[in-house]
Amino acid sequence: MFTIPKNTKITAELLNDAIRYNDKNKSRYNILEDYYKGNHSIFQRLRENGGVKNNKVMVNHAKYITDTNIGYLLGNPVDYQTGTNYNIEPLLNAYKRQTINDLDTEIAKKVSIYGRQYEYVYVNENSEVKSCEIDNRNAMIIYDDSVEHNKLFGVIYRPIYKGEQFKCYEVIVCSDKEITMYETYDKMLNTKGEAKPHNFGKVPLICYKNNMEMMGDFEPVMSLIDAYNLLQSDRVNDKEQLVDAILCLYNMDFTEDQAQLLRSSRMLANIPADGKVEYLVKTLHETDVDVLRRNIENDIHKISMTPNMSDENFANNSSGVAIKYKLLSFEQNIKNKERYMEKGLMERFELYNNFLATGAKMETVPLEEVDAIFKRNLPSNDYETSQMINNLADFVDKETLISQLSFIKDASEIVALQEKEKKEDLENQPKFKLNEIPNINDKENDNLEEKE
Repeated sequence: MFTIPKNTKITAELLNDAIRYNDKNKSRYNILEDYYKGNHSIFQRLRENGGVKNNKVMVNHAKYITDTNIGYLLGNPVDYQTGTNYNIEPLLNAYKRQTINDLDTEIAKKVSIYGRQYEYVYVNENSEVKSCEIDNRNAMIIYDDSVEHNKLFGVIYRPIYKGEQFKCYEVIVCSDKEITMYETYDKMLNTKGEAKPHNFGKVPLICYKNNMEMMGDFEPVMSLIDAYNLLQSDRVNDKEQLVDAILCLYNMDFTEDQAQLLRSSRMLANIPADGKVEYLVKTLHETDVDVLRRNIENDIHKISMTPNMSDENFANNSSGVAIKYKLLSFEQNIKNKERYMEKGLMERFELYNNFLATGAKMETVPLEEVDAIFKRNLPSNDYETSQMINNLADFVDKETLISQLSFIKDASEIVALQEKEKKEDLENQPKFKLNEIPNINDKENDNLEEKE
């Protein structure tokens, strides 16, 4: 965290110091990005003996960990709910226009990889509020040095080159009131154009964190991932060397022509009585190797708190409760991620709300009245759920019960449809006027007259 006194003036020295501070993490971000994309350290492995096999096998646990976490957290889009006194439809419509769910997923992925990610809220040419993600290597937030560490302003920058020579940094500084663009030289600061005021009310740069330490999900197990890749590579090397084993000949003389014939035909004839032939091979204890492989893999999943979905524990048809017990540590980790993600989403909600309220498109909604609802992308037993719904029908409202079914996306819509159908059924029932109601006694009298 880069902190300065609250009333510090923006200078070239300040911006350059902030940029240098942020650039310290560039190499780390590059390594984490490489691991997610599959460029692991095993590919840089060299063998001192050129004749030794050097297969390079990579199993991308890093990508598996990130994708599993994100799929579980945001496989279902985040819903926003508020009290009946507030209408947030204009804000939700602004989200829909830019497919905010896709942006959420991309931000969460980067948070899982790098430990943090930035979102920039801006106004486009059509005066619409929009959001985009900003690379960690090109953005940062500067805080004050108070106990609360309040945001002072956000910084978005990129280097400018003249040919191959570095010229300056182009820097966007966004405060809670305006956005200013600068060019920084060694000790010179040039303003590019006038400062542009905005109506967001706060700094329109949001930092999403993965945890307090801002570590990526697979970052703590990178050494285990390297060990797994190394082990698998050596297993392939050993298998290949076994095929190319050295043939040892004892008490036998060969001419060069005979040796060449042996290499081509791979056959021996006329072996002397005291001769001996055998392959020189390394003894492979495959069972021990496989035990080590499983131990390393289990440690990867345990330390990252990401379940191995291909494990036999998930193969049987378990109940929903049993699955939840198996995913307990995973769920706890996701809960922590959810809290940090929700904090960023609420910052975005406030920025959008402030902008729309300024334009009189909606009223200001207090954040304490808004809930971000995360729905786990988890297999469910709808039969068990239906039984629960029947048991709770007299105690819980219909909309809440229906929302528990995995195949229902909008419970309120289903309830409204049911009420509509019920109303239509009542309206379509036969109606009788008072004078049209048949008299049962009259019919009985008619029957009596006929009998007589």
